[in-house]
Amino acid sequence: SKIFFNSKKTLNTNSRKWIKYGIPISIWSTMGLLMPYLDRYYINMNYGVEFLGIYSSINELTIRVFSFFIFPFTMALHPRIVKLWNNGKRIDSIRIIIFAIKLILFFLIISLFLIISFQDKFFELVKIIIPFLSNESVSLLIPLVLTGIIWQLSFFTHKMIELNEKTILMIIFISFSVIVNLIGNNYFILKYGIIATAYTSLLS
Repeated sequence: SKIFFNSKKTLNTNSRKWIKYGIPISIWSTMGLLMPYLDRYYINMNYGVEFLGIYSSINELTIRVFSFFIFPFTMALHPRIVKLWNNGKRIDSIRIIIFAIKLILFFLIISLFLIISFQDKFFELVKIIIPFLSNESVSLLIPLVLTGIIWQLSFFTHKMIELNEKTILMIIFISFSVIVNLIGNNYFILKYGIIATAYTSLLS
């Protein structure tokens, strides 16, 4: 009877902890998925399926390419960071987070330098994969590439909030991102075109 009571009490405590920790993570993830949907919604509403196809194609390509390079690195470090943190080796955990942030920032700077220096060459390569792109679409390349890299970077920049189980803060911060997305797309897409959506995505 005592063992059953203690087990039930432990289960209830863990359940409350999982709910308190897990629900904000789920909401954060959903809001993260909402932003690219909003981008596509506003482009389709204001410019139609042709411009939606151009934007979506470049966006998906850049995200997939940089996810291919960075995401395995992110997935490899995540369990290591969490294990060290849970085992009380928090300094070691923080060192790995800082190392990951520095490495991705270095990758971002190198990528930006290469794209600016060889933008036309990169765009020619993109046009081989997506032949229907117009030459004017080259302006979308830099903001969308940076957006893809910074999104990967965010998995480490918010890691301390996640480890300290203050996941409600993640919802607060990503709410600002959604507000930026809504303002940018509402007020600038008609004035500047779909390039406004690309830079709104980068800023948010």
